[in-house]
Amino acid sequence: MALEDSDVVLPGTGYVYLGNPNLTKPTGSFDPLAPGTGWDSVGHTSLENGIEFGRDGDDPETRGSWQNPKLRTTNPDVTYSLTLNALQASAETYGLYFGAGPGATQPDGSFKIPAKPTAQAKALLIVLVDGTQMLPIYFPNVSLLGSDAITFDPTALLEFPIKGTILAGSDGSLGDIDAFVAPGPATP
Repeated sequence: MALEDSDVVLPGTGYVYLGNPNLTKPTGSFDPLAPGTGWDSVGHTSLENGIEFGRDGDDPETRGSWQNPKLRTTNPDVTYSLTLNALQASAETYGLYFGAGPGATQPDGSFKIPAKPTAQAKALLIVLVDGTQMLPIYFPNVSLLGSDAITFDPTALLEFPIKGTILAGSDGSLGDIDAFVAPGPATP
């Protein structure tokens, strides 16, 4: 692989959007603050605890024969996940963290925490902005639910840790990482 300085990413700013599962991703140049119809911002996310991708599963194993002890490797089953820390104390954040559907917000504005949480299925779009270029990362089907404890620390912003398990979309893939693109108006 050649050394390409322009392929190195410093995600100075980023935006996280959710939509209905399998919502079509934006293509080409688009405004990172308005990626298109159907995409809703998660709002502020933690600067201190950035989005973290995880991998869970077996490592490849070497299988061999008597004649060739390193004949093949296995293709292990792997599950990918991500964790984001939402900062906005809103009905949308509560719904993701506590696993509640749209009916959890009451007429008086209060939020009913369900006794049995249900993961929320969403399409997820993360837009990493690095100077004059951005890197969109798209997952058509993610199962989201609160993951860790909420800490009420008077010296820090309140964070709602939400874990997303990345599932296959309608095309069978887990998602797309696009090429770098310049932010701008949507291309027709």
